[in-house]
Amino acid sequence: MKKIFLTTVLAALSCMGAAQATALPGTCASAQLASSQPHGSNTLAGHNYDLALAGNVRQTFHAGDIAASGTGLEPQALRDMEDVASLVLLATLTGHHSQGCAQDYFVSAATPIMDGLRAGRSYDLIWQDGLLSSGETKLSFHRAHLHLAGAKGDTAPATITLDTQGLGITGSHNTLLVNALPQQATANASVPSASLVSLAAAITGHPTETVMVPLHVSSLTAQRGAMQITGNGDASLTGNTDASSANGHIQVQNLDAVIDTLRNAGQTRASAALVLAKLFGHKSVSGGTGWDVSWEGGVMTVNHIPLPIR
Repeated sequence: MKKIFLTTVLAALSCMGAAQATALPGTCASAQLASSQPHGSNTLAGHNYDLALAGNVRQTFHAGDIAASGTGLEPQALRDMEDVASLVLLATLTGHHSQGCAQDYFVSAATPIMDGLRAGRSYDLIWQDGLLSSGETKLSFHRAHLHLAGAKGDTAPATITLDTQGLGITGSHNTLLVNALPQQATANASVPSASLVSLAAAITGHPTETVMVPLHVSSLTAQRGAMQITGNGDASLTGNTDASSANGHIQVQNLDAVIDTLRNAGQTRASAALVLAKLFGHKSVSGGTGWDVSWEGGVMTVNHIPLPIR
C-alpha cells in the first residue's frame, strides 16, 4: 500500500505541465472536458473531466472538477498539466499502461516544470469527485491535492505534498483492501527534480533498470476510522519493481479496530494475518504497533525477517 502510494506521488508529479501546448498522443490516451476556463492569470479550472487509456476502454478516470495552477504557465500549458498528471495517476493506480505513451511526450511536457522548479516556483493540481476504474474495480475519492515546490539551483530537491480525502473502493475481490483502505491520506516527500522525467516514462509503459530516483519520505499519514498509519523512510525507485529498493518504519494505532472489523465481516484469513503481524510488531510508548520494513532484490523484510510473498 505504502509503495503504491509513493509511486503514485512520483509519477503524477513527474509529468505535470508544459510552457507550450503538448498534444496528448492518440496512441497513448484520450481526454475530454465539458468546460474549461482561466481563473486569473495562473489558474485553469475545468468541469467533468474524462480520460481513457488508448485501446483499453475499461481503464478510465473521471473527475467532476479539475484545476491546475502554476506561475508563468499559459492556459494551454495548464491544460496539458491536467492531462499528463491524470494519465499517470490512472496508469499507476490501475496497473495498466499504454505502450503508445512515448518518452518524447513526457520530456516535452515536463521540461518547463523542471525549469520552474529550479527557479523556485510551485505548482498545484486539484481533482474533485474522482473515480478511477479498472474493469469492475472502482477507486473513488472526494478530493486530491498535489503540491510541488522547487528551490533555486540545479541540485535542490523538489518537495512534494499529496493529500487525498474521502477514499473508497468497490468491485474489488481483495477483501483486505476493501475493509482496510484508508479514508484519507497525506504524504510529504522530497526528490531530485531532474530525475522525474525519465521515471515518469518508465512507469507509464517503458520500464528500464537504468532509471534510479532517490526519494525521501519525511512523513506519511493514513487514517480509517479509529485506525491511523504513520510512516517515513527512503527509497530508490526504478521502472522495474525488483530493481527498486526501500527501507522505512511504519506504525499503526488502533490495529485491533481493523482486526475486529475484518473478523466481524467474516474475513478470518485476513484478520488472522493481522493478528500475526501484531505479534511480530514493536510496541511503542504511544500504544501503537510498529514495523521496520525494507524491500531489496525483490524480497520484502519486516523486522529483519524475510517474507515469502512470491
